[in-house]
Amino acid sequence: VTTLVNTSNKGPSTKKKGRSKKAHVLAVSVEQATQNFLEKGEQIAKDSQDLKEELIAAVEDVRKQGETMRMASSDFADDPCSSVKRGTMVRAARALLSAVTRLLILADMADVTRLLSHLKIVEEALEGVKNAINEQDLANRFKEFGKEMVKLNYVAARRQQELKDPQCRDEMAAARGALKKNATMLYTASQAFLRHPDVAATRANRDYVFKQVQEAIGGISSAAQASSPTDEKHGHAGIGELAAALNEFDVSHFFHFNSSIVNMTFSPSFNS
Repeated sequence: VTTLVNTSNKGPSTKKKGRSKKAHVLAVSVEQATQNFLEKGEQIAKDSQDLKEELIAAVEDVRKQGETMRMASSDFADDPCSSVKRGTMVRAARALLSAVTRLLILADMADVTRLLSHLKIVEEALEGVKNAINEQDLANRFKEFGKEMVKLNYVAARRQQELKDPQCRDEMAAARGALKKNATMLYTASQAFLRHPDVAATRANRDYVFKQVQEAIGGISSAAQASSPTDEKHGHAGIGELAAALNEFDVSHFFHFNSSIVNMTFSPSFNS
């Protein structure tokens, strides 16, 4: 967008004045694309327990900027040779892109916050298992731990699908695998310790398994919060493509760029 703003002032056009059928089609497309995006954003804001007010505000900003873009693109379509109307559309596109990006970032932050909340609950349940005083107490606490583990695995699996950096995905997958493996051994190791608390080997074995579970939880947390250099690189490339597309009077690339992000963020895999 910055590149476009800096290179868009080319003075009045010498082309024949008239209406652009293609521009009108694109104006309708942007209106529909924005509406689809808003519907997804509203649903996420409604369902989110974290950053709800911020998400709602971001959705409303997208709605506002989308309406501005709709009017600007319609005016431009009526007079595609007008440098003034073209400039107005470019500014509207820039504002809409900024609003969309902010909503996507907030939605991602809310998702990470939710995962971290689940991790904290699992850590507390894990500590409860460690503090069990007898086998019946262990069974009850481990049952609760297992329930929280199922919830965590669901959220972590979803986050793993969203990660763009292959290294982060691999780290998340490895941490989830280690958590599942060691959580399975946790009950047996804890039970053996409660039966033979005076045997040093049973205590050492239980403590080792607990440490492995804790490290796996930490691995999930680290992978979930990691920022990918790959994402940043692709992000700058996308903005460059947007500038080039608008500079050619073809905003279809702008919507393709945004719809690609929306599909990545709000696709079925996002909620699976």
